[in-house]
Amino acid sequence: LTYSRAVPDGTRLVAGDWWPADYAGPPLVSFDANLARGWGVGIGDTLRINVLGRDIDLRIANLRDIAWRSLSLNFTMVASPGVLERAPHSHIATVRADAANESAILRAVTDALPNVSGIRVADVLGAVASLVEKIAAALAATGSVTLASGALVLVGAVAAGQRRRMNEAVVLKTLGATRQQIRAAWLVEFGVIGAVAGLLAALVGTLASWGVVRFLMRADWVFLPDILAATILGCIVLMLGFGYAGTASALRVRPAAFLRNE
Repeated sequence: LTYSRAVPDGTRLVAGDWWPADYAGPPLVSFDANLARGWGVGIGDTLRINVLGRDIDLRIANLRDIAWRSLSLNFTMVASPGVLERAPHSHIATVRADAANESAILRAVTDALPNVSGIRVADVLGAVASLVEKIAAALAATGSVTLASGALVLVGAVAAGQRRRMNEAVVLKTLGATRQQIRAAWLVEFGVIGAVAGLLAALVGTLASWGVVRFLMRADWVFLPDILAATILGCIVLMLGFGYAGTASALRVRPAAFLRNE
């Protein structure tokens, strides 16, 4: 929360108008457009804030598109003049400096103004980056467990159909089909199954990632076709590999011995 007479640098109004520099009317506020959308408020609605026990009603005069990722100074609410000037408040400023000069600048500021606190944004960003890396590692581990579980399910499915494959191989060999022809037919079947599974996984994963990034993280979603293609191709290759390994024993069955045991 802050106050300002003029439009802050870099401000992009998406609705409403900024108040005049000499405005002296009822309390107004400039509000974050994304937050307003989430709260279901708009131009003309009233927000009530509490400053040191005093309730203040602010009417929304305009909505701003705030680029929080720019790391520039921004505030969710900017009040019109004449509302908060007499309330206790703090001043904040940013300084860009080379890493070699950061300590010297901080010492100079604190020596001249002992009540000023300096915060290195690089340290904060480093902590955030470390947290994001840990979250990414946890998600990767979860994905690995899911992939391993899927592989086990796939192995079980292939093993469950082993008896049926043996029957098919015996019948087809009896009808004159060669091993190569039977194997090719089975690989086509496994390839189609892998392609369908890959397409479904890609579709569900894409929609889920879009929803999380767009609505939960409030960030720009980026489509990655390479990863999508790799997912589909990986499913096909995995299915072909397990299918080939699982049907090799079925192709080695001799029709005479199999039918005699039946």
